[in-house]
Amino acid sequence: MDSLRTPPGLDQTHHVSASFLSDQVGTGISASTTEHRVAGDRGHRDAPAARGAPGTGEAGPLGRYTRQRATFPDTGLAQISRYVLLGGVRQLLPDSRTGKCMRFRVPGQAIQVWRTQHKKSAFYAGLQVCGSVWVCPVCSAKISERRRLELVQAMAAQKAAGGTVSLLTLTTPHQRGDDLAELLEQQGKALEGFLRDRAVKKVLDEMGYIGQVKALEVTHGRNSNHNNGWHPHFHFLMFHQKVGDPAQRVDWTVRLYNRWAAYCVKAGLGMPIYIYGIKLDDGTQAANYVAKGMWGLDHEMTKGHTKRGKEGSETPFDFLRAYMADHRDTQAAALFVEFRNCFKGKQQLSWSRGLKARFLITDKSDDQIAEEHQNELAVLLGMLTADQWRDVLKVDGRGQLLDIAAKGGWDNVQKYLHFIDGARDGVQFQPGMLDEVRQLLTRETA
Repeated sequence: MDSLRTPPGLDQTHHVSASFLSDQVGTGISASTTEHRVAGDRGHRDAPAARGAPGTGEAGPLGRYTRQRATFPDTGLAQISRYVLLGGVRQLLPDSRTGKCMRFRVPGQAIQVWRTQHKKSAFYAGLQVCGSVWVCPVCSAKISERRRLELVQAMAAQKAAGGTVSLLTLTTPHQRGDDLAELLEQQGKALEGFLRDRAVKKVLDEMGYIGQVKALEVTHGRNSNHNNGWHPHFHFLMFHQKVGDPAQRVDWTVRLYNRWAAYCVKAGLGMPIYIYGIKLDDGTQAANYVAKGMWGLDHEMTKGHTKRGKEGSETPFDFLRAYMADHRDTQAAALFVEFRNCFKGKQQLSWSRGLKARFLITDKSDDQIAEEHQNELAVLLGMLTADQWRDVLKVDGRGQLLDIAAKGGWDNVQKYLHFIDGARDGVQFQPGMLDEVRQLLTRETA
């Protein structure tokens, strides 16, 4: 039977006081703190964990490594949130690569904690990563930020050369009860015909078309007033030479819509309404769209397809947030799993041939970006033992530890590790206690 860590004078239903934690954390969580935690029946110092088992910190079958470290532009609660959501993916997809991401050690390497010299972020090294831009909150943050920077570079070069970039959005009719896999297949057929169409190519020639970057997004309308189910749609950054006056851009839009609508009908999707089926925004809107986070992602979750839905719609990561907030929301869980199964293996961004080379952008896969060493200056704070890592995983504290490392330094990380010592063997904590520990330790200056 697992034990519950309860301070003296409090029963198991009370919340630990900040003053108690301040006394313990502020003194380095000394040996006296062990009086306030109770070991499980096995004894937390004598029960070794099985080597290679999930959550042990030993090398697992993931096969992809953090060769150096993963870095993110934001810290604190956003980073903690990503790791909490990653834990949610493990609950829903325990046998997936993402379910094992940032849990297993790289063979022959120690689990390391690094901090950037400006002390605004911390990160792990020596852990295997999944490299999934679709379902991994941690890997998608790193990969999509790199993709955003590539787009910024390409757009700046295009502008410097006297060209422009437009944002083309294509959507199709969709209904509650649509099968996502079937919908994606139909949309793919419609898009293939549209891009090969002679009338479409004529419009592009008039625009002085150079190339494009295609992005695939999906939302779901289960919480909207009119639940129309899955809503996959396409965004294109169109690189071209001629800006066009307002009348000409309307003409381009109407002609493109006519061909898009025809191929939607041919694919069995039905006729899209003009005001919803197509939108051709100018270069200002395209720049704003990329600048605020690739394809509109909110800053809280960094960049990628994981933006929060608007007007009652939800993104795949909204499903994950909903499930983690209330495990009774089985619909959110089922929709996230359906999304993962349908989008596995698909590209988030597709550049037309030769466009990256034109703008001197190195072509790297998502896997390469997830694994690669970053050149940003950083310092190694310390390394974690296998038992310490088991404790961290047991309390789902990967994000908390990094927040403490970034703001409080290695001494405070050691205090945190001492406080959770024994979690791997059944020691439990009062609700909210570990977050209060984190808040106290991040107030201190390293």
